[in-house]
Amino acid sequence: MRRLGLLLFFFCSLSTVYPQQRPNGHFLTDSIEVGKPFKYALSFRHSPRVEVFFPDTSTAFRPFEVIKLDYFPTETNAKGSLDSAVYTLLSFELVENQSLSVPVWVKEGRDCTAIYSEVDAIKLRELIKGNIPDSLHLQADTLVVALKSQTNYPYLVLIGLLISLIGTGVYLLFGEALTRQWELYQMFLRNREFKRSFTRLTRDINGPKGIENAEKVVVLWKIYLQRLERKPYVTYTTKEIMDNLPDEQLAEALRSIDGVIYGGVSSRNTADSLNTLRDIADQTYRNKRIELLQKGRTKAKQS
Repeated sequence: MRRLGLLLFFFCSLSTVYPQQRPNGHFLTDSIEVGKPFKYALSFRHSPRVEVFFPDTSTAFRPFEVIKLDYFPTETNAKGSLDSAVYTLLSFELVENQSLSVPVWVKEGRDCTAIYSEVDAIKLRELIKGNIPDSLHLQADTLVVALKSQTNYPYLVLIGLLISLIGTGVYLLFGEALTRQWELYQMFLRNREFKRSFTRLTRDINGPKGIENAEKVVVLWKIYLQRLERKPYVTYTTKEIMDNLPDEQLAEALRSIDGVIYGGVSSRNTADSLNTLRDIADQTYRNKRIELLQKGRTKAKQS
C-alpha cells in the first residue's frame, strides 16, 4: 500500500530519474476567491515496484494554505500503479494569477527523489468590477427622506486602537511562552504519529513482509530524527549517523538491520534492533522537549 508523505521537511534532492513519469497536478476550478476553500488534485502513475510518498498537510503549498487532505487507495492495472489525492486549499494573496507545483517523493533503495508536477495556474476572481467615479453628482430633490443613524467612526477607531494595544501587550508578555507551548504540542503530535506508524510496521516483523517493513521502519526513523534534530538523516550512512548519535547499542542495531535488509534473511534479533531505534528516537524527543523548556526558563529569568 502506498502512503502519503510522512513529513515533508525531510531532505530529498531533485533528480531526472523517471523523466517520462511526472505527477499530474491541477486545480479543480478555473478561479478562486480570497479566503474561500478550493480543491487541487494530485495523481502519479508509476511502477508497482516503486514506493512513493505524497505531501501531507504540513507541506508548504505557497502561496496557498492546506486545510484538508483526502487520499485514495492505490489502483494497479496493466498500466502500472496509480496514487491520487485531493487537497483543499485557501489563498489570501491578492495576486491575479497564482500557480502551484507539488513534489512527490519516490523511494529508490535507501534514498528519496523529489519529482515535481507541472506548474498549474489559477486566477483570482474579482468581486468588485468597474470604475468608481471620482465625484458624485447630486440631484435636487424636495422629498423629505428620513436619515439613518450614522456610525460613530472615531469611537470605533478608539476601540480598535485599545484592542490593538491590549493584544500587543499580551503578545509581549506571553507571546514566547505561547509559541513554545505550541511547539511542544506539535512535537507531541509528531511523536505520537511516529509511535503509531512504528508499531504498525513492526507488528509482524518476522512475517512474509518482515524485511520490507524493516526497511520502511528505518526510513520512518530517519525522517522523524531529521525533523527533531534538523539534520539530513535521510541521506546519512550508518557511519554518519553514528558520528551524530554515538551509541554502541545503536551501532549494533543498525548493522544488524543492514544485514537483514541487504542480506535478505530475517533474524530473531530484528525486533530487538528495531526497538533500539525506537528507544533512541524517544530519548531524542525527550531531550528536545527538555531543551525547549530550559530555553524558556532561561529567557524568563533574564527578563
